[in-house]
Amino acid sequence: MTWRHPILSISMLGIAVCACLSLEAVSVTQAGRRPRPGQTTRQRLDELFAAFDRDTPGAAVGVVRKGRVVFQAGYGAADLRRRTPVDPETAFHLASCGKEMTAVAALLLVQDGRLRLDDRAVRYVPEMRGWGGRVKIRHLLQNTSGIPDTYAALEEWPGRPTAEDALRLLASWRRLDFPPGTRYAYSDSGFDLLGLVVERISREPFPQFMQERIFGPAGMADTFVFDDARVRQGRRARGYTRGLGGWDSRSLGGWVLDDSSSLNFLYGSGEVYSTVADLARYDRMLFGGYLLRADLLAEMFTPGRFNDGQPFSYGFGWNVDYAGDTGNLYYGHSGLWMGYTSYYLHYPRESLSVMVLSNSSDTNAEALAFDTAEVFRSQAP
Repeated sequence: MTWRHPILSISMLGIAVCACLSLEAVSVTQAGRRPRPGQTTRQRLDELFAAFDRDTPGAAVGVVRKGRVVFQAGYGAADLRRRTPVDPETAFHLASCGKEMTAVAALLLVQDGRLRLDDRAVRYVPEMRGWGGRVKIRHLLQNTSGIPDTYAALEEWPGRPTAEDALRLLASWRRLDFPPGTRYAYSDSGFDLLGLVVERISREPFPQFMQERIFGPAGMADTFVFDDARVRQGRRARGYTRGLGGWDSRSLGGWVLDDSSSLNFLYGSGEVYSTVADLARYDRMLFGGYLLRADLLAEMFTPGRFNDGQPFSYGFGWNVDYAGDTGNLYYGHSGLWMGYTSYYLHYPRESLSVMVLSNSSDTNAEALAFDTAEVFRSQAP
């Protein structure tokens, strides 16, 4: 299984836990830093994304400043066999970038008065009684729950497992990896449980809740939680991983199709498809205060604290940290799943957001997002 990674590209997997709290591993390229005399913004961005062409998987990039779209573009191919070009309306699997949308779903229920952040999850998921009774909603949102990872085991599960299956597996293990609130450990399974909490409180399927409360109000017509029909019919990018040339009949120029998984119905941890055009609409709704009350939005971006009071750099579905080179506060999250990579970056002081989506597991979407941000941060708003 390709691991669904919290922050960095696939080349950085070995230092994942440390990297989720640091930006030092991300280098800003010369293209991002130093424009040549007379170079336009479009030329600088084209240079950043020059590695993508019609013979390679592609990437889409979107930039929003103060609620206004200031740049959107696509590079490379959405489908190598058909040579379909990527554009801002091409849908990509967001992978773990979808976690912050799950966090928004939970906060909407808090806003409705149907959920509290310090509620124990067992109140809504009684199957956790006897092994996870101390886990709070806050712990699930901040990756401090101690919920064990279920993905490796679920890959052997018959059919296509759901969060209910993950819960049954966890209940059979009857353990946590550590006491809640004492450590940070990136947890897909914790967010899947959070998605299950949303379903049980709202009494509707997670995809339906997301459509009714987030995607629909934001006007995100091309965004959806995994659905077989929409995946087949939609205008989407196919995911690719580096292959072994002609060894695989699906291989195209060294790329192998990698965009399907038996775990696609584990919704809460990030099974959302979206476009950079739709993410711009979402960005305006989220940071414009149209989805969440100001107090809940502020709490979403407040770094967590362990039980002993020590802070850590994760809010609710977002890393909250300071850039190592500039010291500027940023919110961000990455995704890596199958043949897709993504990064969503927001600088609150400049009200500047960058979204980079790619259908190649080799793409360092995080570095591209920070490099893109530098192009616009160097300009007057």
